Amino acid sequence: MDEDEVLSKITRLLEQGCTMLATHHDCGAPLFRCQGEVVCPVCSFADKPYSPTGTQPSDLPGAEEDEKSNLDRAHSQEREAISGLSASTGVKQARRSGQDDEELMAALGLLRASLLHRLRELTAALEDEHDLDKLRKQLDCLEGLLRVFRSLQE
Repeated sequence: MDEDEVLSKITRLLEQGCTMLATHHDCGAPLFRCQGEVVCPVCSFADKPYSPTGTQPSDLPGAEEDEKSNLDRAHSQEREAISGLSASTGVKQARRSGQDDEELMAALGLLRASLLHRLRELTAALEDEHDLDKLRKQLDCLEGLLRVFRSLQE
């Protein structure tokens, strides 16, 4: 199935009021919730348009059962994702404050190292610069870097 067909199916689902979910099916297409059911625009309809009643006509015996098992699998994946998010939120918040402090200290260390590197580069470039406009711009940059560097040490 080419990209235009997939986009066409997705568009039809959105036009019918279906909601695109944040999860994807095994085929890579985004999942949709349509009238309480989770469906894949590529796999659930197999070249047939989504009917407004939420049912899918099928010429193949057992296709409904396959579709139902795909939908059940998608429902369970969505429930697992949601429950995993809510269960881990409390633990993550407890760990987060300690991690935030560590990440902040690491980021400040990287910022300080980057500022020192730039200060050295600009200082070396000052010696070779003969254009007064460029020299003024370099000095303005140095002044700004020094201001930030001092504020980090406070």
